[in-house]
Amino acid sequence: MRVNDDEFDYIFYTYGLKLYERMPLIEPLEYKEVKRIEEFVIAIDTSGSVSGELVQKFIQKTYNILKNEESFFTKINLHIIQCDMDIHEDRKITSQEEFDDYLAAMKLHGFGGTDFRPVFAYVDKLIQSKEFTNLKGLIYLTDGYGDFPARKPPYETAFVFIDDEYNNPDVPPWAIKLVLPSDEI
Repeated sequence: MRVNDDEFDYIFYTYGLKLYERMPLIEPLEYKEVKRIEEFVIAIDTSGSVSGELVQKFIQKTYNILKNEESFFTKINLHIIQCDMDIHEDRKITSQEEFDDYLAAMKLHGFGGTDFRPVFAYVDKLIQSKEFTNLKGLIYLTDGYGDFPARKPPYETAFVFIDDEYNNPDVPPWAIKLVLPSDEI
């Protein structure tokens, strides 16, 4: 809970000052509930079509966006998963220092074909083992050419594609599709 500045009414405050001179009328504060992002997954398609520099820029930009949101907690549970046909790495990030260390030493693993289903199965196992208690979402950086899960997961999912004239694959109806120009990453 936090003060909702949009709902605070200055009319009673100034009316009290005008009517009673040095005594403002203060109404109870209005509050708004903020849904905090504490847990999040960034999945990286490490098939042969992905470049390391682009992935690093994407992860850095995603983390900066999440960190700058008022709804992002200082205590985080961020998993960065690298997967082509199999899970190759799951790095858990809980602080800014861990994130900076990860980016500095990041190496991509895989470079095989693409299958999205192992990431979703792996995240489901993490949820079952209580690694996540309130997973807010998953962002998947990919070229989009692979097998999607048949069912909608219990968390929001976005597939992010880098824009080129050939890269415009369809995504399942339950997923968010975002196409970014490579110069914006």
